[in-house]
Amino acid sequence: MGDISISSSTFHRRAAGLFENWGQKDDADAAPLSDLEHLLIVAGNSDEENPYRKGSAIQTYLLGYEFPSTLMLLSKTGDGDSGKVTFVVSNTKAKLLQPLLSAPSSGTQVTVEILTRTKDEAENAALFTQVIDAIGSGNKVGTLPKDKMQGKFVNEWSKVLADSGKDLKELDAAPGVSWLLAVKDEEELKNEQHATKMTNQLMSHFSDVMSSDIDAGKKVTHEQLGERIEARLEDSKFWKKLEGDGFETGFGDWCYSPIIQSGGNYDLKSSAQTDDQRLKPGVILCSLGIRYKSYCSNVGRTFMIDPTAAQEKNYLFLVALQKFAIAELKEGAVAKEIYGKIVEKITAEREDLLQYFVKTAGFAMGLEFRDAAYTLGPKCTRKIRANMIFSLTLGFNNIPNDKADGVYAVSLVDTVRVGADGSTILSEGMKSKDSVMFYMEEEEKAPKASKDAKPAGRRAAAGTAIIKSNLRSENREVDADALNRRKKHQKDLAERRQEAGLAKYSAEGGGGAGAQEKQWRRFESYVRENQLPEAVANQKIMVDARRNTLILPINGFAVPFHIHTLKSLIKQEEGDYTVLRFMFTTPGAITGKKEDTPFEDPSATFIRGITYRSVDSFRFTELHKEINDLQKAAKKRESERKELADVVEQDRLAELKGKRPIKLTDVQVRPSFDGKRQTGDVEIHSNGIRYQSSVKSDQKIDVLFSNMKHLFFQPCDNELIAILHVHLKHPIVIGKKKAKDVQFFREASDASFDETGNKKRRKNYHDEDELQAEQEERKRRADLNKYFKAFADKIAEASNGRVEVDIPFRELGFGGVPFRSNVLLQPTTDALVFLTEPPFLVLTLNEIEIAHLERVQYGLKNFDLVFVFQDFSRTPVHVNTIPSNQIDNVKEWLDSVDIPFTEGPVNLNWTAIMGTVKEDPLDFFNEGGWGFLAEKSDDEGSEEDSEGESSFAASSEAESSESESEFDDDASASEGSGSDFDDENSEDDWDEQEKRLEAGSDDDDDRGKKKKSGKR
Repeated sequence: MGDISISSSTFHRRAAGLFENWGQKDDADAAPLSDLEHLLIVAGNSDEENPYRKGSAIQTYLLGYEFPSTLMLLSKTGDGDSGKVTFVVSNTKAKLLQPLLSAPSSGTQVTVEILTRTKDEAENAALFTQVIDAIGSGNKVGTLPKDKMQGKFVNEWSKVLADSGKDLKELDAAPGVSWLLAVKDEEELKNEQHATKMTNQLMSHFSDVMSSDIDAGKKVTHEQLGERIEARLEDSKFWKKLEGDGFETGFGDWCYSPIIQSGGNYDLKSSAQTDDQRLKPGVILCSLGIRYKSYCSNVGRTFMIDPTAAQEKNYLFLVALQKFAIAELKEGAVAKEIYGKIVEKITAEREDLLQYFVKTAGFAMGLEFRDAAYTLGPKCTRKIRANMIFSLTLGFNNIPNDKADGVYAVSLVDTVRVGADGSTILSEGMKSKDSVMFYMEEEEKAPKASKDAKPAGRRAAAGTAIIKSNLRSENREVDADALNRRKKHQKDLAERRQEAGLAKYSAEGGGGAGAQEKQWRRFESYVRENQLPEAVANQKIMVDARRNTLILPINGFAVPFHIHTLKSLIKQEEGDYTVLRFMFTTPGAITGKKEDTPFEDPSATFIRGITYRSVDSFRFTELHKEINDLQKAAKKRESERKELADVVEQDRLAELKGKRPIKLTDVQVRPSFDGKRQTGDVEIHSNGIRYQSSVKSDQKIDVLFSNMKHLFFQPCDNELIAILHVHLKHPIVIGKKKAKDVQFFREASDASFDETGNKKRRKNYHDEDELQAEQEERKRRADLNKYFKAFADKIAEASNGRVEVDIPFRELGFGGVPFRSNVLLQPTTDALVFLTEPPFLVLTLNEIEIAHLERVQYGLKNFDLVFVFQDFSRTPVHVNTIPSNQIDNVKEWLDSVDIPFTEGPVNLNWTAIMGTVKEDPLDFFNEGGWGFLAEKSDDEGSEEDSEGESSFAASSEAESSESESEFDDDASASEGSGSDFDDENSEDDWDEQEKRLEAGSDDDDDRGKKKKSGKR
C-alpha cells in the first residue's frame, strides 16, 4: 500500500457534495435518504469475483481506492454542519488517511474522525461500540445488505453489534446511494471517455482479427479469440496512440471477459459467457467492457459475413432505432417512458421484430458496471438526470433465418452521456454497413463472373483458313493422349494421397502436429532457503544473475522469481516517483509466440503483475537495465538451446587401422570453419568419412554413413566447381552453428594458367583461337569429374548400400527463386536440388505430399511452385518466378516422380492452410483433403483448350495489327471470356465461313478499319 496517495481536496469536495444532496427532500428517487441520519458501510475481505458493490463504489468515489476490512460511517448532522465521516481502520490504513484530517485550501470541509485498530481485541471492540453509540439506539441507519460482506473484520463487527443490545433500525440504502452517485463530475466524465476510447480500440482490433481468421478459414474458437483480445490490455505498445489528453497506460482493466458469439447461439444479456464453440461465418456478436480508474464502459457490435437482405435490413433498422433512443434519453425523462417510446417506434415501423426485442434497453453505469436502480425497462420509474452515464443496449434476439435453418440476433451497445436535449455517444464508431458487413462470397465469385461475362461491343471474328498462334503454346505440339494419361495418373495419385491420409490419421485418432501437447519446463531458482543471498534482509529488489532470478520484497518476504517467468518490465515516471511494473507470464495471458506456454497446474493462483514505486530514480533505472540485460541473455540462451534441439550426437568415427584411407585431396568445405576458406582432405573410414583441415589439426568434420540421407555428385561441366554434397538425416554442429548439409568442392580452373598473360599465354602467341588452352580446360574438367565421381562411388561402396550416389539431371532443370536469387534447380533420382552455392536446397521427393502451382494465368511470364511435405509440421517450400514456358516441363517431371500437383491463378495463404491441417488432420481429410486445391483451379485440359480457343478467336486481329499492346488487350479479353468465334460460329463449317468471307461481311469492314488504325 506504499504507493497509495489520497487526495484531501477531492475527498472533502465530493463528501460535501454527498451531504448536500443527501439533505434534499424534494426528489422521490433519493429515498430512503431523507429518513436517515447515518449511512454505515462495513467492508470485509476483497472479492475479485464480485468487484461491483455499492460500498466499494462509495469508497472509490471518496478515496480513489477500495479499502478492505474498513468501517466507514457517514453522519448527517445539523443544518450548520456539512457532515461527518468516521473511519475504523488498521494502523497502516490510518496513516494513509491522515491527509484527510487537514483542511483543503478551498471549498467546504467535512469533519473526519479516524479510529485506529490495534492487536488488542478488547480495544477494537470498544471502537465498534463507539460507532454504535454515535448512531444511537432506536435511530435509523442506512446499510447495504446486498453487498454480502465477509471476513474476520465483518464477523467482529456483527458480534459487537449483537452483544451491544442497541436496537439499530437498519434500512437498505442502496437505491439512495445509486441516486447520490448517478451524476458524474468532470473528472469522472473524463475517466469514462478514456474507458470508451480503450474499448473502441479493442473493438476495432477484434474486427481486424476476426475478419482475418474468417477470410483465412482458421478454425478458432470463441474462447481462443477472446483470449487474444483480452491479452491486448497488457500490451503497452497497443495503447500508445491513445496517450495524451490525460490518458495514462496501466490503469485499464476488464469489466468482464470479452463476449463473442456466433453460429446461432446468442445471449444478449450482459451476463452472457463466451463458449468454446468454433467461430462461424454469418452473424457474429462481440461485447467488450473496459474499466479505466474503476469507471466502466460497455460496447457491443454485430458483424455480418455475407448477410442476407433481411439481415442487412434488420441491422440498419436497429441503427436507426438507436438514433431515436439517443434523442429520447435526456434530462427529466422517466426510464420506463423511454423504453415505451422505443417499443412504440418498433410497433409502428417493424412490428414483426417486436417479439424479438430485448426486455431492457440499458442501464446506468459508473463505478458499478450495472446499477440495477436505473434500468431502461418497463418497470423503472426513476427520472434521468444530466451527466449520467448509461449503457444503451438495444437488440433483437432469436430472429428466424430466412435462407437457412436456425436463428440469429442483432445487437448494438454503446456508452452514452445524458444531456439536456438528448444523449451523446461516447463510444461512437464501427456501426456503418461498410464497417460491420463483409461480403466474402462475392469476392470468391468475382473472378468466375468476369470469366463468364462477354465484353460489351465485341464482335465475333470472321472465319479464316489461316490461324496464327501468338500465345505461349506457340511452336508446341500438344499430345492429347499424353495429356489424358497425365490427367488420369494425377487423379490416381490424388486419390491415393486422400486414402493414405485417412488411413494414417484414423489410426492415430486424428492427432496431428497441432495435437502434440507442449511440455512444461520447471524453473527452480533455489532449492533451500539458505541459498538466498544475505542481502535479501534489506527488503529491496535484487537481481541474482548467477541463478537467473529476481528477488522481490512482498509483505516482508523475499520472493524469488525466475527470469523466464517475467513477461515484461515497464518503467514509468509519475511526478517525483519512478514506477517499475513487473508483468509475469500466467495462464490465459497470450504472449506472442509463447501463447501456448504450458503450466504444471493452470488452475493454481498466479501473480500477474507487481508494481513498485520509489523516489530513487537512479536505482530503479539501474534495476531496469540490469533486469532487461538478464532477460535478453536468458532469451538468447533459450533460442540457442532451441536452435540446437534437433542436433543429435553421432557415434564415434571408427578410423581405419593398418592401411591408409582413401582420400579426396585439396578440397574446400562448406560450411567453413570461422567463415574462412581453407583446403583439406576427405578420408573414407569404416563407418563414415572425415574432413581434416590442412591448416588446423583440430578442425575436422566427421559424417557417419548412418547419418547420410543423400550423397550427390555434381560435375563441373557447366559449373565453376566440382561438388560432392552430403545431405544429412540429422543436423550436426560445425564450428558453432548447426548444419544439415556438408559440401566438398574444388574449383575447375587451373591456378597455374593466367589469361592475363604469362609464359603459357606467350608460348601460344600465334594460336588465335587458343585451341590448346580449350583442350586443356576440357581435359582438366574431365579428369576432375572422374576423380570426384570415383571418390563418391568409393563412399557408396564403403557404406554397404546405405548410401547411393545421385547426380543432378541438368537437362531437366528449370529456373526459379527458392531463396533470394534466381538459380537453376535440378532434379535427381530422389530429390530436387540446388548445390552450386549456399543456401543449398535439397527436397527429398518421397517426403513431398503435394505440389501446387500458383499464379498460373494467361499473360503472366512466371508462375510459382509450392511443395507441401507429408510431415505437416514442416513449413512448405516456395519456389518463385519460374518462367511460364517451363510449366509443361515441370508438370511432366512432377508426374514422372509420382507427385500429385494442382494449379491455381493466385497465391494462397499457406500459413493459414497448414494451421488448419495441423489442427485436425483427420477432419481435414474427411472434408476432402487437398481436393479444395483442385476445385479452385481449372482442369488441366481446359487450360489448354482455352488457350487454343483464345488463339483461334484473336487470330485475325493479331494478324491485322502490329501493335503489341493491342494484341495483349485482345488476348487477355478472350482468355477471360472465352472465344467469341467459337461461341457464335461453332456449328458453321469451313465452307460457310469462306462464303461469308467472299461476301464481305461487316466483320471484314471492322477488321479492315482496325488493321489501318493498328499500323503506325
